[in-house]
Amino acid sequence: MRCNCGCNMDQDLEKNESEAKISCPKCRIEGIGVPTDVLRSILKGELLEHVNQDSRYLLCLNANCEISYFPTSNTRMFTTSDLKRPIWFKARANPQIACYCNNITYKQVQEAVSVRKLTTWKDIVGSYRKKIIYKCNKLNPTGLCCTENFQDVVHKAKLKSKANS
Repeated sequence: MRCNCGCNMDQDLEKNESEAKISCPKCRIEGIGVPTDVLRSILKGELLEHVNQDSRYLLCLNANCEISYFPTSNTRMFTTSDLKRPIWFKARANPQIACYCNNITYKQVQEAVSVRKLTTWKDIVGSYRKKIIYKCNKLNPTGLCCTENFQDVVHKAKLKSKANS
């Protein structure tokens, strides 16, 4: 699937068979594999030395689990408090970020839709940023493009705006 934001990531959101069998050691919910570059961009600086280059890391998809990333080997796991920026779907994420490359929050998307009547990723991000960045594979906590989540936020903002008018 080709994204709509411009990062030009070809991404297959389906988990491969080996990832589908790896669960978070704490909550036992399946995780999805992420590139090590993602950890380098989202972890607090003092924790980078704990990232094992030879390990594969997965993102815990349970919103209520405090584990953010866990390795497939016996190395350190990382919690939500180990992150520079919150993961949008984790409980108590504040702010909820819709686009990590350009640091656009849910609140900004909602304002752009309801007040400025913008509805596309390019228009919304362009209204907040002079220079648009495309580094989803490194900056998004999943290592994937934000388009699906971003469009979901836009859709919900449209519905809310329509209900309030």
